Amino acid sequence: MASNNFLKAAATAALASSGGECPTAPMSEYHDPSVCLTKPVHPTDGHETRKMTHRTLRDSGLGASLVPNTQTVTCPLEKVQSLENPSAVKGFDTTWIVKNTSTKSVVLAWVVDGIEYSPFHPDQKPMEDPKAILKPGDWTSVPTFQSFVYHVREIDGEGSMGNVVLQHRAGLIPFRNSNGFSCNAEDIDAEPFSPESVGTEENPKPIVREVGREKPKPRPCNTIDLGFRNEVGCPLSVYWADHLVAVPDEGFSCNEWYKFHMGTKDAPQDFMWDWGSSTKFEGSFIGHTFVARLASDPSVVIDKFTMEPTRIIDCPATEKQQMIRTLSKNEEAESVEEADGSAIDQVSDNMFCAEDNLVGNGSGSTTRAAAGLFGTSE
Repeated sequence: MASNNFLKAAATAALASSGGECPTAPMSEYHDPSVCLTKPVHPTDGHETRKMTHRTLRDSGLGASLVPNTQTVTCPLEKVQSLENPSAVKGFDTTWIVKNTSTKSVVLAWVVDGIEYSPFHPDQKPMEDPKAILKPGDWTSVPTFQSFVYHVREIDGEGSMGNVVLQHRAGLIPFRNSNGFSCNAEDIDAEPFSPESVGTEENPKPIVREVGREKPKPRPCNTIDLGFRNEVGCPLSVYWADHLVAVPDEGFSCNEWYKFHMGTKDAPQDFMWDWGSSTKFEGSFIGHTFVARLASDPSVVIDKFTMEPTRIIDCPATEKQQMIRTLSKNEEAESVEEADGSAIDQVSDNMFCAEDNLVGNGSGSTTRAAAGLFGTSE
């Protein structure tokens, strides 16, 4: 029965211990205590509006159903498609960690109604804020909210904002059934009974969080708050696998920790804590892996995510850009040999101006990332 899903999850996790502990890694640079003194970070216990956001979404009757999914587009096509959604609802505060692995300096911009502002000082333009500029090899943390949209632009040779090389929207991380596992969405997904869930003489007030879920732990510096969405259509048991990279398609290779249950209801009484909610929230670190398993059979892996920084890369130029560069170089060389090269120089200048207005062409690929360990702040 579906009501035994928690017992199955707990039993399966116990059996997994025979595989040994999951891989660990030293604390990454993104979460070193010094980061909270040198980088822009949101408060350790979350933004001051977090409880109000929880109440607003809960009382709307829609939960987090209108909070969009996260999305990152690397090297967008010539016409940049906006990631803003007029029907989107602002979700919880979170952190976007982004690293410049390209060979050019870039500038980060917060996009509101198509207009770009500094992500750290909205009263400034991106190029006016030194915090918004990342040199090659640099990284930063951007305190943000789910649904906020950002552009990353390369800085051209004249020190001006150039092409958009990356787009990012903060949001929920979807678990999807990409392998097409079958399940009966009509199965009853009742929460297992627990004395704590109905209250006792010693503690008459019922607990809010679901059965089997740990209380939030102390949150170290620069904890990343993540929201997950169940898009599979059947209940899931979600496990934390530390720094495991090679997650098996079936069974367990190490001692994963059961973290929480994900139901299929978009707007239960409390979308954040209810057993049957399709959205759950966790705090985590870069490098952590979450594994979504079928609740009725936790040996079946449905989806998996590892939390990674968003990486800015060098985007390949379009054929038109390459042609402009070639023509410009050739005509610049010819202008040196010409006694009167003013006309040729003017053509070259016009071509460089056209190049600045082009948008880099690339794969247009979309990436998703997720993970977690530390419970979300209440």
